[in-house]
Amino acid sequence: MVYPEAILSKEAKEFDIIIIFTKTTDTFEALNSVKHIINHKTFLMSLQNGLGNLEKLSAFSNSSQIIYGTTMAPADLISVREISSSGSHKSQFKLAKGENIQFVKEVASIFNSAQLNSLINEDVENLIWSKVAFNTAMNTICALLEITPSSIEKDPKLKLFAIEVAKETCRVAKGSNIEINEDEVLKKIELSCKEHGDHKPSMLQDILLKKRTEIDSLNGEVKKIGSLRNIETPLNSSLFDLIKAKENKFSLN
Repeated sequence: MVYPEAILSKEAKEFDIIIIFTKTTDTFEALNSVKHIINHKTFLMSLQNGLGNLEKLSAFSNSSQIIYGTTMAPADLISVREISSSGSHKSQFKLAKGENIQFVKEVASIFNSAQLNSLINEDVENLIWSKVAFNTAMNTICALLEITPSSIEKDPKLKLFAIEVAKETCRVAKGSNIEINEDEVLKKIELSCKEHGDHKPSMLQDILLKKRTEIDSLNGEVKKIGSLRNIETPLNSSLFDLIKAKENKFSLN
């Protein structure tokens, strides 16, 4: 059990790296709260869900100080100050621009020493889209129906629907010149159903807590990009509208 020191943003001092693990909807607020300690030496890092995270971090630092990527590590809140993670997972990231690769290697080494399986991957844009394709299916369906991946595994029609949503997102990615590996996305869905069956995806946790979700940076962004590329996205659009309707049922935190 590890208990990191928790401090208020006004108490924060200079750090080598600031890792942003908030929801994408809270990125600007989080970074604004610590912008007084961000300088030309500070690295910013994001492994957040969704699209557009690099652009958000770029508002606070130059690209040579930004590390970004994606992670498949699931996390569940057990109680205050206690989370758990189970099953196999991997985090992959890279430096947005520049040649300070040694620092990125040090970050990967520290993560691996903490049993957070990590590696540097220059093909990270494709991986981000792969995670988006996975999340637009699994996260959103679990949130909408308030279920975990094991329920999708048990229902052949629901699992087929999840696969079709992921494939639709892959078509938008390919239309955006992203070399996404559709087979790898489908393998992630299989892995989630079998190894993370009882995991509550982050969007489901938001719905259960009556909080605003990351739907805008997932299905919403796919819907928007699809429209710009003249690619139809009926499944993503419907899921987006349904989650928005669900959000509107309660007062958002």
